[in-house]
Amino acid sequence: MSDHGEMQAVAAGRARTYGVLSALYTTAPARDVAAMIRAGGLVAGGASVPLSTAANDLSDAFREAATQGLDNELAAEHTRLFVLPCGVMPHESMYLDVNKRLGGRVTAGVQRYYENAGAQLTRACLELPDHMGVELEFMNFLCDIEAQLRKQSDVAGLQRCLGFQHDFLTEHLLRWYQPLCERVLRDSSSGAYRALARLTTAFLDAEGALVPRLIDELDTEARILCVSET
Repeated sequence: MSDHGEMQAVAAGRARTYGVLSALYTTAPARDVAAMIRAGGLVAGGASVPLSTAANDLSDAFREAATQGLDNELAAEHTRLFVLPCGVMPHESMYLDVNKRLGGRVTAGVQRYYENAGAQLTRACLELPDHMGVELEFMNFLCDIEAQLRKQSDVAGLQRCLGFQHDFLTEHLLRWYQPLCERVLRDSSSGAYRALARLTTAFLDAEGALVPRLIDELDTEARILCVSET
């Protein structure tokens, strides 16, 4: 059986990473977010080399920006990349909707996930549901719920929560993060935002492998519990 204390820490760490990434896509770097990034530790210990390297690169880029007094430049680059129509357009609809229609079928599908999970997203009122920052915040929400359920050793609740994570990743985030990040890498000369794209790619690559494994481990645990109770 899994160690729920250890796995609670893993879920909390994943939530933290999702939260930082969400903040960086949604708004120009706030002072507290920038300080957190400079402090490091954006991913949990034991992360893969590509993921650890990408996280360290983002921290280094923010330290360099602080040393050179580039806060205004970071804010301007955020606007250019993620706000202006000439930017990378960080909405799932722009990558998966044939007609690239914001607020259409793709957006509505994402919104249904939030409603079915009972999610209260602080940024949802500021951006469309299929904005990268909002989708990442939804995963932050689900990982926070997972951490709470791990603390309670609620296996049935965990199965539902991990099911939501898996389905949302496979039906939404994992289908469009790569072309978005490739556009950021192509269009931005900012070390901080290029590092953000690399960290997003490495982290979601890792999530795509981790969540199915967590589900398999939990299913095994549930079967063991059923046998022991009979």
